[in-house]
Amino acid sequence: DKRDVATDVLPHLLAGGMQLRQNTVVTRLATSKGSISSLEGVDRRTGERLRFRGDRVILSAGALASPHILLASGLDRLNPGGHTVGRYLMRHCNAFVYGVFLPAPNPDRVHHKQVAILDFYDGDQAAGAPAGKLGSIQQVMAPLPGAPLRNLPSTGKLAGAAGRLGGSLFRFPLSLMTGLLAIAEDQPRHENRVEIDPTSHDRFGLPRVRVVHRYTRRDHQARAALVQRAKQVLGAAGARWTFKMDVTTFSHAVGTVRMGSDPKQSALDESCRFRGVDNLYVVDGSFMPTSAGVNPSLTIAANALRVGARLTTER
Repeated sequence: DKRDVATDVLPHLLAGGMQLRQNTVVTRLATSKGSISSLEGVDRRTGERLRFRGDRVILSAGALASPHILLASGLDRLNPGGHTVGRYLMRHCNAFVYGVFLPAPNPDRVHHKQVAILDFYDGDQAAGAPAGKLGSIQQVMAPLPGAPLRNLPSTGKLAGAAGRLGGSLFRFPLSLMTGLLAIAEDQPRHENRVEIDPTSHDRFGLPRVRVVHRYTRRDHQARAALVQRAKQVLGAAGARWTFKMDVTTFSHAVGTVRMGSDPKQSALDESCRFRGVDNLYVVDGSFMPTSAGVNPSLTIAANALRVGARLTTER
């Protein structure tokens, strides 16, 4: 029984009167006297301009899109911590570590995440590991077909060795592989950001967005330490070979509209209310001041439930 938002939450809300509008792009949150007076948008299919009003506005577009809307609306100028809007972007410094086993550890290639290793979450005394928290390691299934070959070196002498390796090792069925995901907690840095270009707009009228992110040396060291431990675990479990694949997607993006107690260093108060605007709340992953070292989905959901419960008691 799969109980998710689409199957277990939305049907009840729709039955209770909620309107769910598809193909609608939010372009601006308009303000009047310190409150959101209207939400402006456009219908993607027809180009019709739309306007919505409500007593309270919940923004939950994700750690990249929420700051985009806030900055496009100029709301950072109303916030005492406005310089933090779009800043402190975090994305876990992740890597997959796969082992090749004989016989096959998972011949039916059943998706699994049964194992989580938190022994090194708060640090590791091994050589090369940075001081402080590192993150977590969790089990993952075999890679998709072709993924190992795409991550082999492509130039110089390494290319020849990689080609020979690809012609032998990766002829093995993927059922012989299983792996671990190293999730390194990355550092919050003001330089990592989502910003807008006010001189260039898309077809809906939104200023175009630019994402700037670089990992620190410490982020890379934390990932390397977790990868080394993951290789040791797989080796102890019987892996004949191991190899690493860095994750280059925006895994678990958080942090761009951070919550905190200091109005000058955080855009949201403890209730996730956007400072300087009475009736605006942000409840997606952008509220997180640090990324932690695990998938943030449950933390985001728990916080949204916390904020929602508080809103039901307010008049």
